[in-house]
Amino acid sequence: MPFFLVTQSSLVEAQDEREAAQTGIDRLRSGAQVTVSVKSDETTITHIVVPAMIEEPLPVPPSETAMPSPAAVAIPEAAIVTPETRKLILKRMMADALALLGRRT
Repeated sequence: MPFFLVTQSSLVEAQDEREAAQTGIDRLRSGAQVTVSVKSDETTITHIVVPAMIEEPLPVPPSETAMPSPAAVAIPEAAIVTPETRKLILKRMMADALALLGRRT
């Protein structure tokens, strides 16, 4: 099965990077129409409009409606990302993407 690099870019007005990231993710999670770029190799990029998602809410089992204990709630340790960490994450993502594209030949 081939690999594809799927990217979505949006221009977001915000006070800072964190607010911009949250706004962008909220738009994606809203289920609205999204345009993405799909790269299958070094020269082929296809732009695809994914239609808005129409979703009916899933029924919630009674066991999930009860409040979980504080010990059961996971707290993300990487909530604050430093610029150095961002650079490292981006480098790893690019290396992974290039490695995946390199395997196709």
